[in-house]
Amino acid sequence: MAAKIDLDKREILINKYDLYNFPKKKEPVLLSIDEFFDGNNDVASIAPNLEKKPRINEYYTILQALSKHPKTVTSFVEIKDVMIYTDGKLNNNEWFYTDIVYFVGDLTKEEIKEATKQLLPDEVEYDTENRINGLSNKYRDKKIVYVWWD
Repeated sequence: MAAKIDLDKREILINKYDLYNFPKKKEPVLLSIDEFFDGNNDVASIAPNLEKKPRINEYYTILQALSKHPKTVTSFVEIKDVMIYTDGKLNNNEWFYTDIVYFVGDLTKEEIKEATKQLLPDEVEYDTENRINGLSNKYRDKKIVYVWWD
């Protein structure tokens, strides 16, 4: 039997980030690695199109290690979708969905690509859209690398 998600932890994030209004948001919703994974046991919450995929705790372990790396200033999981059903609620077995994680600091895309290879990302690249860079001046001179799953 699959592990259940922690509904209390999910509810805290829903309220903190106003996720019931996610479809109306213009700015990206960015969670820390810990926020996204702590209490999340929904394997469909990340890299949904992989046929054979790692367990959710493997994503957490590897991405958390990168986020705590001495060369990492910060990291973000960008929420791409929140499945709000016609009753205005979320399914009790579902978490939020992402297909991208950002790392800000001095790690190169090659270092991140090597560290995440068993997570089977489709792309590990430098962010050229400046989505994260524009959030804070302290990121201006740092490398921003994203890990993306189609």
